[in-house]
Amino acid sequence: MKKFLYLLVIIAIAFIFFGYQYYSNAISYARNPEGDARVVIMIESGETADGVAEMLLEKEMIKSGYVFKLYLKQKGLGSDIKAGRVVLMENYTLPEVIDALVEGGTSELPVTLLEGWTVAQIGEYLEDANLTTAKEFIECTETCEFDFDFIPDDYLEGYLYPDTYFVSLDSFSNERLISRLINTFENRLDDDDWSAINESDKDFEDIVIMASIIEKEERSPSERSTVAGILWNRFDANMGLGADATVLYALGRTKGGLSYEDLQIDSPYNTRKYRGLPPTPICNPSISSIRAALYPKSTDYWYYLHDSDGGVHYAETLDGHNVNKAKYIK
Repeated sequence: MKKFLYLLVIIAIAFIFFGYQYYSNAISYARNPEGDARVVIMIESGETADGVAEMLLEKEMIKSGYVFKLYLKQKGLGSDIKAGRVVLMENYTLPEVIDALVEGGTSELPVTLLEGWTVAQIGEYLEDANLTTAKEFIECTETCEFDFDFIPDDYLEGYLYPDTYFVSLDSFSNERLISRLINTFENRLDDDDWSAINESDKDFEDIVIMASIIEKEERSPSERSTVAGILWNRFDANMGLGADATVLYALGRTKGGLSYEDLQIDSPYNTRKYRGLPPTPICNPSISSIRAALYPKSTDYWYYLHDSDGGVHYAETLDGHNVNKAKYIK
């Protein structure tokens, strides 16, 4: 009988010990202790603790739904979680997560700018988000002053890095956001990239212009360096780049087919009509396209085209290109 009681005591102690360890680990758990990324959750009015726990588990912001609810009960906060959009930091521990949930919604708004968007598209997006007007945003890109030595003096198209940003609704300004976009552009390029830029025989402005064309011409990051090599070959040979994306930009469009009349537009952006690069980038490219323009792949190809599924087909000669046209363009 004594042995049985001793065994029960040992089991109880072990249960308490491991239970406490589990509880402590769940309390101190953070999705990424060294990270500074934000995690957004939306809490609907009337949401239960179970529902909130499920959302947090899905976002990996807590380790245990049971410990989350137990902590709420211990602190008497079960009914204090507020509805609304809450921005959490990925380095938050469970108490910090709960503090944010109890404090309620934040004035920060996530702003997601897509790769390949133009200045005009960014302005329209910000207007739709009720942060500014497209006109005011575009005017700021043209008239506001920014202290970066690598940007052109007369335009910012191409240098507003596409990413997700969190902006304060209380202190938003076009100038502040644009400065962040340019700063992110600068920081996406690492030391090796900047060394390659400084050693390149191409002007950095030309590299960014080429990157913007690559962004719009080739959607597969794995193919972009090959397309970049073809376009640089054509540029160096003083041939027309023949990039449809530049014609669309000249027409004020971002997609769609081109008619014979479209291709005749008299614009310096029409690389089917004029040789060399257009005067500015045609969009704001991703780091993938910038690096493709900076590190182009050397091949014997001089032509490329895309089929209806977006697949790219290369050719070394015009005859081969025409064969690809007949084969893949329906």
